[in-house]
Amino acid sequence: MAESFFSDICLLSYLKELRKNEFWKFKELLKQEPKQSDLGPIPWPELKRASKDDLAKLLCRHYPGKQAWEVALRLFPQVNRRDLWAKAGDENSGQINPYKSHMRKKFSDIWQNETCLAVPESFHAESTKTEYERLSEAFAADKVGEHSVTVALGSAKATGKTTLLRKVMLQWAEGNLWKGRFTFVFFLNCCEMNIIDKTSLVEFLSKDWPESSEPIHDVFSRPEKILFIIDGLEDLKVDMGLDDDLCSGWEQPGPVHVVLRSLLQRTLLPEASLLVSLSGEWLRKFNYLLRHPVFVYLPGFSGHFKWLYFSRFFQDTDQADQAFSVVSGHKPLFTLCQYPLVCWLVCECLKKQLQRCQPLGVNSQTTTCIYSSFLTNVFQPECTGWALGHCHSRLKCLCALAAEGTWAGRFAFQPSDLDENTVSEAHALAWVRMGLLRQNGSRWVFPHQSLQELCAALWYLLRLPREPQHPRICSATQLVTATMTEAPFYLKDTALFLFGFATERVAGLLEAAWGFELAASLREEITQCLQGLSQQVARGELQINFQELFNCVFETQDPGFATQVMSMFPDIDVCISKPDDLMTYACCLQYALNLQTLHLSVEDVFSEDSRGLLDKDRKLSYWRALCCVFTNSRDFQMLDLDNCIFNEASQAILWKALAQPTCKLQKLVYNFASNVGESADFFKALVHNPNLTYLNLHGTNLSSEEVAQLSEALRHPMCSIQQLIMMESHFLLGSLKCGHWVGRCKNRSKYIYIYILCLALSMSPALPCSPPCAPCPLPAPAGWGKCDITDEACEDIALLLVSSRKLKLVSLMENPVMDSGLLLSEALKHPDCALESLLLTYCCLTSDACDYIAQALVRSTTLSLLDLGSNFLEDSGVKLLCEALRQPSCNLQQL
Repeated sequence: MAESFFSDICLLSYLKELRKNEFWKFKELLKQEPKQSDLGPIPWPELKRASKDDLAKLLCRHYPGKQAWEVALRLFPQVNRRDLWAKAGDENSGQINPYKSHMRKKFSDIWQNETCLAVPESFHAESTKTEYERLSEAFAADKVGEHSVTVALGSAKATGKTTLLRKVMLQWAEGNLWKGRFTFVFFLNCCEMNIIDKTSLVEFLSKDWPESSEPIHDVFSRPEKILFIIDGLEDLKVDMGLDDDLCSGWEQPGPVHVVLRSLLQRTLLPEASLLVSLSGEWLRKFNYLLRHPVFVYLPGFSGHFKWLYFSRFFQDTDQADQAFSVVSGHKPLFTLCQYPLVCWLVCECLKKQLQRCQPLGVNSQTTTCIYSSFLTNVFQPECTGWALGHCHSRLKCLCALAAEGTWAGRFAFQPSDLDENTVSEAHALAWVRMGLLRQNGSRWVFPHQSLQELCAALWYLLRLPREPQHPRICSATQLVTATMTEAPFYLKDTALFLFGFATERVAGLLEAAWGFELAASLREEITQCLQGLSQQVARGELQINFQELFNCVFETQDPGFATQVMSMFPDIDVCISKPDDLMTYACCLQYALNLQTLHLSVEDVFSEDSRGLLDKDRKLSYWRALCCVFTNSRDFQMLDLDNCIFNEASQAILWKALAQPTCKLQKLVYNFASNVGESADFFKALVHNPNLTYLNLHGTNLSSEEVAQLSEALRHPMCSIQQLIMMESHFLLGSLKCGHWVGRCKNRSKYIYIYILCLALSMSPALPCSPPCAPCPLPAPAGWGKCDITDEACEDIALLLVSSRKLKLVSLMENPVMDSGLLLSEALKHPDCALESLLLTYCCLTSDACDYIAQALVRSTTLSLLDLGSNFLEDSGVKLLCEALRQPSCNLQQL
């Protein structure tokens, strides 16, 4: 054995791989070892209480040199860990795992030839040091034990996730990371999996398995020693979904997305560990697939690292100072440089300008503008040596390669792919020199996936009029349709660039720089497509992804185009899932001139620790602008808020906007409102908005104080509310301080909703301890489904039935009313009861209740619909009801 192999640290790495029972057996065998050899014993008290770290030191102290390892190697097979014995033998003899060697070569080539780094490797190590250490620690052998680990590496797009994952893969293959923890690490690139329809896990892994290695099936005998790195899960062509059956065997074939989901949900090799990269919004979307993940977030560059990037990129201090001065003096551009890819694009632009002694500057108005600045700086026809017509055709061929690959979900190309799109090797090498392609042996890639998506969108702008359609590239109309319905992540980014290229500003920039004419009909084709989609939405044939629509419209920064598009949609459904959405939605909604209904969900975007480009003041400023839509839209009728998370400031802005006399809002739905009652402005909005007649607080919990405020608002003479719905709501009373609620309420939460109605409806004289109040119209329907109402509340409901001629429908579905709650039937007999429909589904009624109901059916002059579904009426109860139905005085039409 090599002497460097005999350290206690190296021995410790092997001992750490022993499970608890194996480690104890190892110590017991070690106690017996001196009897079978001439070695001196280790005192049992020391041996018994020794940790793995202590035992490594004890072995090396009592058995110096090779002896400690010889003892360990004899004992490993006896505790059923022959793998450790074999591993030590391989490492000692200098043998290298053929798979590991293969991965070292492969990822070394990828790192050198495909990774868009452009700065010294030391900078990358320094800028990702914290995240690298967290990944290393998350899978540390001494912390993991027998349990598998799932780590989710999250960040915004173009922040360097793939680069970091490639680096950790290379570090493992070189023996610098997770030494002794993972015997095999597999890198699953989801883009490469898009070209496969059906496979098994072992079949897919075999494609990259060296022939000289052990049979791949042997790998799975110790799944706890395996790590799967899954990169680009959002790039799969097929949605992960939950409809398909999962795989449980590594030889079981299935669709690619099913195999991946089986790994994620741990029906396949549950003992293996996972490292999954996801962009921010997809991290939320796929979170349900991950089992107890450890989150590591890649934040992008701080101001310090931005400066370091510029200084390392330019190397020349004066040039770095000039370039950084331009960027730091432009706040929006400086903010965007937190993304490494943007930093590289900007530096490349400025580098070319410095080389040509041109004025320094980058158009950063939109994402497309930044990328277009990059294109016009790296590709200048006069510098290529090609004729202008050849520049156009060769650029179009490059973009055809990008578009064909993007539609197929393919981001690496073989020479045959280049040939099919008439990109010769000489031209490909020219694109490499310009920085638009990279070569890795026979494999060709764009420097970054985003640049391929950019060139794919540019293909539509480069097409000549009446040019035949490419057989493997879909039309712009198909691209927009796919993006606005269901499309993979990479197609959506291509559509974003397509909208950007459709503006006169960007198209003019490219025409001026390149000198050849570009397609002028792109904008018209996009608007015609969206018009057709809006008509399908209006007919209920289609659901549109408004988030993608808003992103694309925002990318144009064109008020005329935005007005034309947004006015097509009177009913809009959006979710504000990140702070940056506030800016996008506020900008676009102001152009929705025909907006009638807005369905809005707001996640935790107002908190201090929410990530994004906006600070606290700017977030509230954009939220205020968004809320102005409620007062500026002439046809605005309904706001549907669902699972919204507001802080005090954002709530105040919302309710003040809805309280404006110019607000035409008629219906307010606020489902599962967590803190609605904490804002006094909410109750003011109910009073001061003269058009608001419908309020639905489905699933909302209210304290006693909030109930009192709501009751007071409903009784106010200026309040126009006519319908109040509080299905599945719970009222958190605690100790009631309002004297007029003591008595019949008895601190029972299920009564409060009824009592609120009673107060609002001038029912107070019929109830004890209630103050006088002015008359108020009763809501036509009273929906109390799933409100925990029992028989004790039915007396109050009976009073409502008798006291209001406007009450036509009562729903008590899924409440434990039971037979004793059929006091209601007495109210139905009363001549002042005008109820037409009574829903008693799932109310725990038996045949005993049918006698009361039958009498009510005979006496009621208005009741036409009665729902008794899912109750225990039995034959005897149904017989009583049938007898009542035969009576001439029974007016019931539906039972």
